[in-house]
Amino acid sequence: MFKKLTAAFLLVAAGAASAAADNTGISGTHAIGNGKVCVYAKDADIPSVFGPVYSAPTLLSMTSEDPGEVRSEPARTGGVWRTWLKRDGGEATLTDCVPPRRDLLVRDIKASGEPLIFLVEFLPENRSFKDHLTLQPAKIKGATSAFIAKVTAGVPFYSAYASPSEYHAAIFTTGGASLETTGDPAALRLTTDGEGTVYVVVTDSPEKIGKEIRKARRLSARRAARMAGRYSKRTRRNLPEIVARTLSPTDRDELDNTLKLVSDYVLAQQDEGGGILAGKNYHMAYVRDQYGNSRGLLAMGHLDRAKKLLDYYYRIWLRHGLIHNAQPMGVEGAFHCHEDDNTEITGYLVVQAMDYYFQSGDFRFVNRIMPMLRWAVQAQQADIIDGMLPFNGDETYIAGGIIPRDVMYHGSAEATLLFIEGTWRLLDYLELHPSGIWTDEEIESMRKDADLCADLYRGNFFIDDKLYINNPDREKKVVYPETRPGVCLYPGAPTAHYPVTYHFKGNLYFCEDCMRKDTTGIEPAVPRRYTIPSAYLFPIYIDACLLSDHEKMALLEDVVELYKRTGRIDERNIVLGYDYGLFLYALAEYDHPLAGEIYRKMMDLRDSSLSWVEYYVDGIPFNTPCRPWESSINIAAALKYSN
Repeated sequence: MFKKLTAAFLLVAAGAASAAADNTGISGTHAIGNGKVCVYAKDADIPSVFGPVYSAPTLLSMTSEDPGEVRSEPARTGGVWRTWLKRDGGEATLTDCVPPRRDLLVRDIKASGEPLIFLVEFLPENRSFKDHLTLQPAKIKGATSAFIAKVTAGVPFYSAYASPSEYHAAIFTTGGASLETTGDPAALRLTTDGEGTVYVVVTDSPEKIGKEIRKARRLSARRAARMAGRYSKRTRRNLPEIVARTLSPTDRDELDNTLKLVSDYVLAQQDEGGGILAGKNYHMAYVRDQYGNSRGLLAMGHLDRAKKLLDYYYRIWLRHGLIHNAQPMGVEGAFHCHEDDNTEITGYLVVQAMDYYFQSGDFRFVNRIMPMLRWAVQAQQADIIDGMLPFNGDETYIAGGIIPRDVMYHGSAEATLLFIEGTWRLLDYLELHPSGIWTDEEIESMRKDADLCADLYRGNFFIDDKLYINNPDREKKVVYPETRPGVCLYPGAPTAHYPVTYHFKGNLYFCEDCMRKDTTGIEPAVPRRYTIPSAYLFPIYIDACLLSDHEKMALLEDVVELYKRTGRIDERNIVLGYDYGLFLYALAEYDHPLAGEIYRKMMDLRDSSLSWVEYYVDGIPFNTPCRPWESSINIAAALKYSN
């Protein structure tokens, strides 16, 4: 996914703290959802409510006018969040839930003293699309107030991807809660004096809204919370028991609580069709993220959800014959493409399917999705030059600005290793479970290509025992395409994603506007190689058999030495949200004595929601909160270490 850290923030964060000892005091965002409706909440506020498919625009938000002191925590059973507010003028308790099988959010409010007031804004992330919104008062039996909103098609659900359908939302209150207009045609004021309940119904058709309202009317806040709690409790039955040989009783309880919440968060962000959100900012399912999510689901015992995730991609592949960098959930055809979607993400798909098979033994399902895996292997084969595959363009390293985008056509150590390992595992699988769709020539071709990449791997990516993430030599034989999707590389151009960029010179591609600008003196950068310490851990994470244990342990020791010398696992002040998870996983794999210290450091990165975020700058959470990908990788590493 596309993101970039600003230099201004890096300077502020670096000056604010050298390292966060414990982030659990930092307010975090949590997710509740049922595959139809997803809600992101933080303290007393609800920044985002969307559905009934997860690739939908945020329909509304609720922001407290004066929350005062706030404390928020999940109910013991999960699925329900309670928030306590202490203000100068009184106190309040909020109870939020999304009951299963309903297009509904329920917020129950108990306020004493002065009334509690929230601003309810419609299309808060797309205010310039207010002309797509109509908001009118309505009459609903038993409600103290009610409004119905209609959002016409065309509002972006992510980036510039426009929703192809309309959405309908009803918000109504009971008891001491009431809604009133504000003068803003896209906002309401919610006031609760005493006890009251707010119901938010979201649907994608006018025919459904009446039916969902009637179902919501018959549902008390208490019953809605019971339904959500029972559903969460059932899903938690899959969770593994924590043996915790390496943990104290206190730490064991901490991990047990974190495991339950991460399970809740990841499942809450999984659309009923199987795709998992990339977080609050990204209403799409990214292939790379799904690999980490799948590892987390398998570690947490949710094999059915891991299968559902693969099936989601297979159904897209059946309709379109390909998979791109990211795809919508519940919306057709709005692919988010990057510079080269034949590489890296395709490798993840194959390895993910093999991971699922090795843990489940479900060869019938894997044989069913084999046509997609065949496509994924052959798409990678088409990109091989001198035993190397290129970068996809949306890797966290490139998208996060850790390495420049001009490495795009270099050989990628990670994409190449994914091809080798995924193909070898698939070949082993086909010997046990012939699918019948591969010809002998195709099998021999992929065996030959995987072996070639393997034979050349060390020469391509290792120099003086250092693993380099890129090899510029591959680019010497590249035939540059005239156009490609991705990012404009004109110096100083805004960092944004374009459906089409145009070849200028060498590895430089500019958007249409920048192609018209003065290009005098613009030349491609001199190519160089890059090492990223956390990338040393990748071969261990995917259990690469290409490298020996001796080689993998040597890579691990390089990261250990850096950490012992600097207190970091990267020379910069920024780490990816899963870096310490990969580090812990590798340390636990080899029973390294540093594992306990890194476990503690990783756990201390969690914010108050007990989840992990996209990036950390000097230990402080930054960018997308409550991330399924980072949280899945980290909780899987914690389970490996503790058990």
